[in-house]
Amino acid sequence: MDLFIETDRLRLRRWRMEDLEDFYNYAKNPDVGPWAGWKPHERIEESRERLTRWVEGKEDGFEIALELKETGKAIGSIGVMVDGHRPKIEGCRSIGYVLGKDYWGQGLMSEAVRAVMDYVFQVMKVRLLTINHYTINARSRRVIEKCGFVYEGTLRSGSAIYNGEERDLCCYSLRAWEYWCMRAKEAGFSLALPEEVDREQLEAMQKEFVEGDNGDVTPFMLDPKGMNFERWMERTVAWRYVVPKPTYAKSTLYILTSQKTGPAGAFDLRHYLTERLMNGGGNIGYGIRPSLRGCHYAPFMLGLGVEKAKELGLAKSLVCCDEDNPASARTIEDCGGRLENVVDGLRRYWITI
Repeated sequence: MDLFIETDRLRLRRWRMEDLEDFYNYAKNPDVGPWAGWKPHERIEESRERLTRWVEGKEDGFEIALELKETGKAIGSIGVMVDGHRPKIEGCRSIGYVLGKDYWGQGLMSEAVRAVMDYVFQVMKVRLLTINHYTINARSRRVIEKCGFVYEGTLRSGSAIYNGEERDLCCYSLRAWEYWCMRAKEAGFSLALPEEVDREQLEAMQKEFVEGDNGDVTPFMLDPKGMNFERWMERTVAWRYVVPKPTYAKSTLYILTSQKTGPAGAFDLRHYLTERLMNGGGNIGYGIRPSLRGCHYAPFMLGLGVEKAKELGLAKSLVCCDEDNPASARTIEDCGGRLENVVDGLRRYWITI
């Protein structure tokens, strides 16, 4: 696997046999291996055997070296593999790591894990990424929490280390939509109600949608349909509480916004599914402002929007797109959507919350 990731202080790359001395230097330390569950290496041949498997790609998943730019030395490793506790869950992977003791407490592992998270979610398109640590490993807990993983619970006797000792596992995970939601917030994006957005900026975005999409505005609730702004705002607020027909669902319209972009798109969250929505629109409708398309803001908005669906108490959300809209399909799949079927040219995805 030809994988290379560069961060401020690290190069994450494939292991090489030339790394043997560096690997053995940290693998033999009695304060390193046991924290990850493996026996410290007593002979360099043990390190050579393990390193050979990594170099030849004989491991399940991949294991890469953490090279410190300053010295060119391999100081640790990070791997992504099938989760042994969830082997049948499609799109699920687990991440594990180890770092030489001389480099603890410098934030290097958090830097590496964040970079691998970006690769796993953006390139591998993983739907669920898991990670765990032994209850006694407070340093690893701090890395995991700093990287934004969600605590699931403690699995008692979740693992046995090299000497047969049983250890409890603190388990964490992150869904794809949670990853994009987190990255959106880090980039300064949020979802605001229309009445919380500057009117002039919002009207300018509405106009851009109407003119840029030839009158076919998505999401539907953003379209003023000839109404003046005050009437459109009244209708938008009212739909949160009442609907004109039983075939419609109560819905909340949100505006994607940041200080950098101003209003960047619109997100319509339907609070429940009617028969009509089950067969067509789903729980979610969204659209990026025409002038900002191609900036990769759509996963930000969908991730933030699924968080709103979670706040509503939904366990999963139906998201649909036209079969001839590959950009929207990629966004939904980026956020963990699983394709259920294609009906009359409409791709129907479910996102587990």
